[in-house]
Amino acid sequence: MKTPIVTVFIVAVLIIGLGLAFYDYKTRGFHENPIGISKTQAEALRKSRLVGEEKANQKDYVGAIEEYKKSIQISPRDPYIRNDLGAAYYYLGLKAMNPPIPEEEEMGYGAEVDARYGDTKEQIREQALMKLKEALDKTESGIITVVVRDSALSKEIETSNHSIVNYVHIEEDIKDDGVKDYWITIIKGKTKDYFISAEKEYLQAVDFLAVRDSSGHKYSAYSVASRNLGTLYFRMGRKKDALANWQRALQLEPADQDLRKLVDSYRK
Repeated sequence: MKTPIVTVFIVAVLIIGLGLAFYDYKTRGFHENPIGISKTQAEALRKSRLVGEEKANQKDYVGAIEEYKKSIQISPRDPYIRNDLGAAYYYLGLKAMNPPIPEEEEMGYGAEVDARYGDTKEQIREQALMKLKEALDKTESGIITVVVRDSALSKEIETSNHSIVNYVHIEEDIKDDGVKDYWITIIKGKTKDYFISAEKEYLQAVDFLAVRDSSGHKYSAYSVASRNLGTLYFRMGRKKDALANWQRALQLEPADQDLRKLVDSYRK
């Protein structure tokens, strides 16, 4: 899959317009009376969701998470609460980025290291590792994107960052001339922790509304959670997984023109 820098930028801009979907229960229903809970519990569930919504609107994502967790204690298999909790974790991960990304550029990526060019292989390696160290030292919490053309160097970077408990993901980009770029996404600090928590909640939301085909394979039946999971994966450097989730969301909601534009732009 081709992922040139210009395509990444276009997709990123479209994601800003797409945004994440909170409060899906407003269209799906509150489910105040799920099986196994009392009317008192149902009322507590309704109130905690509303308070969570209010706090999220105020960008108090810590407070929103606390309220959504209260809701989950009452209704642990509610996919809509899981989606909203995942969205709160995602935005908290963005907020935790230090140095911060500009508010007007919500799809910023933090530090970037382009280490594809140089006179010799060893020179490229030395410069890549030096620039990466500088980026890691400057980044308390956030995302660092590195692109190299040496598979061994990409693995060296992966191993060294795993050893310091950073999130690392590598994807290959094969160009028309057969040259391979290795895109390495590194996430550290609180941003890493919050993104991993967001992934967990989105996956649970998808799982709770999944359907099975005749062969027993599970598919998402929850377009909003799939769309949000795709946006998270794009941010985490998992472009192929992002596209797969966006495509599934589009299958479920074919009238979503913003999502269609995003998928079409990425596939070009």
